[in-house]
Amino acid sequence: MFRGFDYVRPTDISGAIDALSTHEDSEILAGGTDLLLRLRETSGPDKLLVDIKRCEGLRGIEERQAGLFIGPLTTIRELVESALIRERYRCLWDAASVFGCHEIRNRATIGGNIVHASPGAESGTPLFVFEASVELTGPSGKRTLPVLEFWQGAGKVQMQRGEVLTGILLPEFSGPIESRYRRISRTKGMDLAALGVSVLVTSPDNPSQREIRIAMAAVEQVPYRNREVESLLSHRVLDGRIIAEAKVMMAESIHPRDTSIRANPSYKRAMVGNLTEQILGELELIEEGAAEK
Repeated sequence: MFRGFDYVRPTDISGAIDALSTHEDSEILAGGTDLLLRLRETSGPDKLLVDIKRCEGLRGIEERQAGLFIGPLTTIRELVESALIRERYRCLWDAASVFGCHEIRNRATIGGNIVHASPGAESGTPLFVFEASVELTGPSGKRTLPVLEFWQGAGKVQMQRGEVLTGILLPEFSGPIESRYRRISRTKGMDLAALGVSVLVTSPDNPSQREIRIAMAAVEQVPYRNREVESLLSHRVLDGRIIAEAKVMMAESIHPRDTSIRANPSYKRAMVGNLTEQILGELELIEEGAAEK
């Protein structure tokens, strides 16, 4: 049961910043699919809920010179329906396509999913492999942070008092890329990911120029990239021996929680490499019996 809270609904960002800055115990309401569940336990007469859904400029997907801008109030359904996301940032589209159920996708926002900072958040690993940035607006103006710095721990992001997430920027890539997201969950329907993996490949048809990035969800407190594994797989022809070595390195480097209710640590260590191999296989990047180059 909700225990009560104060509620305001500003119509612009400055009004939201003023409300958040002047009230010590305040929270932002966007889609509400995560927050409203938490408020059942933490709401009280001194809490202020700042509903930003009427604030202008926080919705939509827009091409800009530096890349693709996504407003934080853009819903998961809008990501799924975007041809730009599907064609150019495929692993984010994959993640949005398995996000909750249709009702949740109609309500949940990408901004809320990022700020909630769950270790298994569907949008986390795609943004990590794309090396996206977030735009924050607060009492001191605007600032931009790489998402790798913004996401600091389970449920923790680098936001100062009074700040609002006002944008997500996906960079433009100069050459061809491929990306995919795959996850394991307990059911085929609405469930959080027990484990998720995003893979980004630049110059997929040119092994010597190829860069491979891998981000893993629900294996650490934040989406996790192992740079040694990425280095092993990049700039070379991939064969079964290299993939096997990478899978061992991935399994040994992660630290899943013993208390996870969706999958035990040994299962995650076994499967994280399998998901990566599955994606690389789907992209036809593994050449069985290929000579080392």
